[in-house]
Amino acid sequence: MIKYQASVVIPTYNRIDELRLTLSSLQKQVCRYKFEVIVADDGSSDDTKSVVEEFIDTLDIRYCFQPDKGFRAAAARNMGIQLALGDICVFIDNGIILHSKAIESHIKSHHNSEVTCVVIGYVYGFQSAIEEPEEVKRIVDINTPDKAIEIMDKKGFFDAREEYYRELGEDLHMWPAPFVICWTCNISIPKKTVIEIGMFDEWFTSWGGEDNDLGLALQKNNIKFVLSRDAKSIHYPHEKESLGDWKNNREAAVAQIVRIKEYLLLKHPIPAMKKWMTVYRPIELNKSLMEG
Repeated sequence: MIKYQASVVIPTYNRIDELRLTLSSLQKQVCRYKFEVIVADDGSSDDTKSVVEEFIDTLDIRYCFQPDKGFRAAAARNMGIQLALGDICVFIDNGIILHSKAIESHIKSHHNSEVTCVVIGYVYGFQSAIEEPEEVKRIVDINTPDKAIEIMDKKGFFDAREEYYRELGEDLHMWPAPFVICWTCNISIPKKTVIEIGMFDEWFTSWGGEDNDLGLALQKNNIKFVLSRDAKSIHYPHEKESLGDWKNNREAAVAQIVRIKEYLLLKHPIPAMKKWMTVYRPIELNKSLMEG
């Protein structure tokens, strides 16, 4: 059996153009370690499998499929975890475009840590993809991923969490509520650890929530949170499945968020989660917990 240092798990659903961008960036990785790629298909009706097959000769890549029973990204990721042969699971979203050294940076961060950790990668353009989607697309479409990241850095198209890092510091282990920035668009966790904490909770069947749940489970188990600015990536603009609710029925969308948070509180009744019920913004949440 081939031994991999990492398994890259990508959930996908009917987004072959963005998937091709993601896989192309994985094809360009400059990495001294062996890694595999697992595309976990959440019931796509397009020809997702054929896109995966385009990369068979240049990536150690596998494809797995579950029937379409609604939004089941958590279950898709779990399918990928169960197939993973690598020691580390790197979770990236469909449409995330990686810097050529991103996977190596994830792996090195784990090797350099004296304790078990979850590594939070850096995602350029997260907010810009919403505010200036055409500009982000233009930069990506005419440049290599590395050059596009360089341009976006100069333009200030930073990770949406950049203000949190500047305000609260980059030692995430010192934050009382690091779970709020545990976004599965670009993170890595040892496979053994993610299995021990119960993997992704398949109760979540709509966009949002399952990543914070994972972060809460990691925090409760004293797993160290580590920021890696070298594990760089770009968030390519796309419509989120939930945006229609915000545009057409804000009341229903807010009710959904409240329902998710109430579930998280029942599952993780720790002080940080209790405080998050009333203090939403990550900076204020962490500051209020620091102040006691």
